[in-house]
Amino acid sequence: MATALKVILTEDSEAGRAGELVKVKPGYARNYLLPQGLAVVADAFNMAAFEERKAEIEAQAQAKRESAESAKESLGDDSVITIEARAGESGKLFGAITKERIADAVTEQLKVELSKEQVEIKMPIKELGEHKIGLKLAVGVSAEILVKVVAEQ
Repeated sequence: MATALKVILTEDSEAGRAGELVKVKPGYARNYLLPQGLAVVADAFNMAAFEERKAEIEAQAQAKRESAESAKESLGDDSVITIEARAGESGKLFGAITKERIADAVTEQLKVELSKEQVEIKMPIKELGEHKIGLKLAVGVSAEILVKVVAEQ
């Protein structure tokens, strides 16, 4: 039974940076890296193809990292977004504020392009008030924003 599998990372991930040859557990490669398109198996064919495209892959990864850093700088330390929602008199919402709604609000209000996968909340927000939300802009680049949920008028 193989204890490690050699893969070439095609994008930055928790295993390393794009363009690196790394050893990972077979299950991690088979169940996460390969299906997500984050890596390819390091066989002779892929190694030859990778060597031809190595500079291009590394340049794309660097551009993503720089884009994430600039997004973090534009968000700043005290970024606040406001989301209106229908709520009862006790402050409970008639629904929930989801990752997608937060991502849309950040894009609209702060002019920072964000997808719902980059929003880190454990559970959807179900009450009025202020909530600290984490944003994972790229591997190793994260930020926090304050989400104010107010009742619709």
